[in-house]
Amino acid sequence: MKLHSNRAVTVALSRIVRLTAKVLSVSALALVVPVIAPGTRGPNVADVASAQQMPAMSSPSCFNDGTGCRVGSIGPAGGVIFYDAGSMQWWGRYLEAKTTSVLAEGPWGSAVGKPGVDNKEIGMGRANSGLMAQDSSSVYARKRSYFVSWLYEFYLPSKDELDALYNYWKTSGDPRLQYAAAPMWTSSEASATFVWYQLFQDGTQFTDANGIMRGYKGNKDYLKSPVHAGSDFKATEFQVIGVRALPVTTKLQSDVNLTVNSPTNNPQCSAGGANTVCKVGDIGPGGGIVFYDAGKDEYWGRYLEMAPKSCEGERLPWRPAGNTKTVYTGSGSQSAAELRLLAKGLGMGKVNTRVITLALGAGTKPYAAKFAEDSTCGGKDDWFLPSKDELDIAFNRLAQNRVAGNDTPVGGFNKGYYWTSTDYNNSTAWTQYFMDGQQFDRVQTLDGNKNPPNPFRVRPIRAFGTNNVVLACKDGGPCKVGDTSPFGLTVFYVAPDLLIANGTEWRYLSVFKFDSEWKIDFGVFCNLKKAVPTRRGLGEGIRNTRLIFSLCDLGFEQNVSKDSLHVPSIDELKLALKILGSPSGSYWSSTSSGATDAYAMVCNGGSCTEVVKDRDMRLNWIVIQAFK
Repeated sequence: MKLHSNRAVTVALSRIVRLTAKVLSVSALALVVPVIAPGTRGPNVADVASAQQMPAMSSPSCFNDGTGCRVGSIGPAGGVIFYDAGSMQWWGRYLEAKTTSVLAEGPWGSAVGKPGVDNKEIGMGRANSGLMAQDSSSVYARKRSYFVSWLYEFYLPSKDELDALYNYWKTSGDPRLQYAAAPMWTSSEASATFVWYQLFQDGTQFTDANGIMRGYKGNKDYLKSPVHAGSDFKATEFQVIGVRALPVTTKLQSDVNLTVNSPTNNPQCSAGGANTVCKVGDIGPGGGIVFYDAGKDEYWGRYLEMAPKSCEGERLPWRPAGNTKTVYTGSGSQSAAELRLLAKGLGMGKVNTRVITLALGAGTKPYAAKFAEDSTCGGKDDWFLPSKDELDIAFNRLAQNRVAGNDTPVGGFNKGYYWTSTDYNNSTAWTQYFMDGQQFDRVQTLDGNKNPPNPFRVRPIRAFGTNNVVLACKDGGPCKVGDTSPFGLTVFYVAPDLLIANGTEWRYLSVFKFDSEWKIDFGVFCNLKKAVPTRRGLGEGIRNTRLIFSLCDLGFEQNVSKDSLHVPSIDELKLALKILGSPSGSYWSSTSSGATDAYAMVCNGGSCTEVVKDRDMRLNWIVIQAFK
């Protein structure tokens, strides 16, 4: 493999920087990556676990006022941007995480702030940690040297902030994040004696209250996570991870309370149709209660509506007894485990429900997904079983103000367990305990507990939109092949809903072609003569690019893959060249072959052929961009 002179590398880098500036100048529209997502997609963790850490940038391109920040960027404090709210919120817009976790080395503490649903939200970690700082026994006070430097202050994340980080860590495969497979504290108190924590072994979030750990009166004094019934995870010492929000604001909590105390009648919402306008708490077109508003139409809709109690199913299993069919078997280069992880996300319930019913069939007796899919509640036939994250939002918005163990005054929710449409491991699936919102995986063939609360329940939801405004692709609306993206590139691939469910971080792929003078050796990307576990499928190019650059010394990753610019996989390259008219030349992909070769496309006379070439050869290369 040839080594290149510093001058050649400098020239190449300067051209990439010019490309990046050109792409970003096309539109001020930010790239929004949802949290599985956003950060929703492209989980590839196992085969990069041993990869070296990506090279740090000598100067940040993501600044403290949010300028230049994208999910995956190196943050101004040297961490990684893992969450983008899409627009400025009361707390900021972006969340940055430290790249390592550290041992808690003691209990969580004894501080009592504001237990309840509000302190779990995105943006609440800073205020929660401020209360913890007043307690000298708290982990935040004890580990202050880890959280706070002379210039930047990180804090202990809230429940939802930590979950967003876990999702990004697992779906991105970002090798810069070196977190232990251990329980992690959040700053969110569930009560005066219990606090939320998350197992970074599998993403489960616990408090252990309300009889989950029988006899326990609190968990703030835990040094290790307890062993839960049915779990193989051993008792492990707690750790913490620092996060911070940017741009920094002066507000410590939202002025808007989205907890629904009573449903509201709004004819503009309940009537549905072309002029639908709803707010959280309105009676929806299906007679249920609107519990989520995305703010604009997404690929799945804009609003989520929870069915009324009269349409609830009771004592239903997730899968029929005796049915051993596999729900997720992997898709292309994505494993079944990756698909299940993505099935947790907001907007995934409808896709999950269809995947489940197609896999398990009609059945001789009703089961959770089939019951929801067959529902005609309120005269609507588009109900489905909510995903893990969708049901959690519904719990936070609707299932509060419970008196003792009675049904909730809004929605009439029982205190027991409700199924989600999110598979855990083909034997168990996620449920939510509506007494306090904890989520657990339960055996799929069970229809209830031996002890109260007994029956497992199903409450369908539905998604709908405003149906009156459709934005063009360039303005942030839905895209089709050949459209101009919000960044000025040409869309050459649109992922179907199932692929969105099953693992890519993005929905659209677009291409920008360098001028003909661009020729760079594949060897520039990685001066390591060994096999690199890249993949060839659609949606894999960004992962390949990150992996290659994490293993080489030349630091191209900090320019090419920021803003989701990357070198296409071989399957992506084929489609990109086709939309460009198959221009004559030879083009590298990011898919390697063995220790010394890589896949490429050779185009001549309007047709292209896949080939394998030595990495030392000088070929053309193009850059593509992924976006939602």
